[in-house]
Amino acid sequence: MGDSRYRRATRREPCLICGKPDWCSRTADEKISFCARLTDGADRLSRKEGWGVFYHDRELLDQPRYFSSEPKNRFKPVEEIPFAPLEIRDFVYRTLLRLSPASRYENLTHGAKGLMERGLANFDDFGSLPGSADERRDLAARLRLLLNQTFPVFVRQNPLGIRHVPGFWTDKTGAACLWQDRDFRNSMLLIPYRAPTGKIQACQIRFTGILKPTEKRYLWLSLPAMNSAGCGTPLHFAAWKTFGAAAGSNKPILITEGALKADVVTRLRADFSAVATGGVACAHELLVNISRGKSVYLAFDNDCRENPAVARQLAKLVKLRFDDARNQAETKILVWTDNEKGVDDALLKGEDLREISFAEWFSVLGEKCRDEVRKIWDEKPFIS
Repeated sequence: MGDSRYRRATRREPCLICGKPDWCSRTADEKISFCARLTDGADRLSRKEGWGVFYHDRELLDQPRYFSSEPKNRFKPVEEIPFAPLEIRDFVYRTLLRLSPASRYENLTHGAKGLMERGLANFDDFGSLPGSADERRDLAARLRLLLNQTFPVFVRQNPLGIRHVPGFWTDKTGAACLWQDRDFRNSMLLIPYRAPTGKIQACQIRFTGILKPTEKRYLWLSLPAMNSAGCGTPLHFAAWKTFGAAAGSNKPILITEGALKADVVTRLRADFSAVATGGVACAHELLVNISRGKSVYLAFDNDCRENPAVARQLAKLVKLRFDDARNQAETKILVWTDNEKGVDDALLKGEDLREISFAEWFSVLGEKCRDEVRKIWDEKPFIS
């Protein structure tokens, strides 16, 4: 960033707002955070970049501007391309899953942490990305042709065509490309994020094999940096077949992070309607809207008790539901033993899920996590 007044987010010191290790920054004294991803609940927006600015030291809000200049976001794409309507995205992604199913690669279905190990035998519901860039280019060319043939009106009205579908872009020659223009050691699992209707809104990539400490296991199938559409932060409705229907009207909603976790919950705990976010900091308002009037059980990973950024975001979600005048339903937190990180691992090991209140959860947090929660809740009496 080149300015000693600011520190960039890193894997060791992730953003205090979204919990991610890149893009964002904070002041050196940690009194203010600048989040490049989230603006909901921000005290203000930065002047040029539109970042969410969050004051951890509330007294600074009553003082003149803390700095005359603010950190710049050097990572945002120059051109913002809107994503295609749901019908278009669903067609392209469903076709991609059909042309390149997860069953093409045994490591995705029967390998370590593969679908079978998770108890997910419905291989056709998942796709794959070949490790070879040439194979992905071939898939992109076939998908663009099918898009042009099936939706000619959309293509005529939107000259960028396939670039409106997150994950697809075109090179200097105009050839369609899928994901990054390089080879990978292994094939990758494609995980669809489904709307309540079952249509595919977006896809996530899961990398297999051993990764470096700096590499991420999950990424969105999205490349805005290549002048392609971004995918936003969609929710995944794992129980979409019954969500909103009479059969699922009385079920409480279980919210977790990651579509695979939600799919495992749906298979093993049919008494819940499982919904997944792309991250604990994502889509809070949408979660409140779709869960209004229903009991909610939060089942985020065990690190929510130790990671201040994660604890902060969980508290923000609970407070948003608490402050919603139209919502009188309860919000509980599900816990399990520390032996398993995620709710899916706990269920697959046959562990019982125990529900606790928000106040009980607060009582077992570390002091740094408590401080973050207190800031969100403005010293509410029941968590004093």
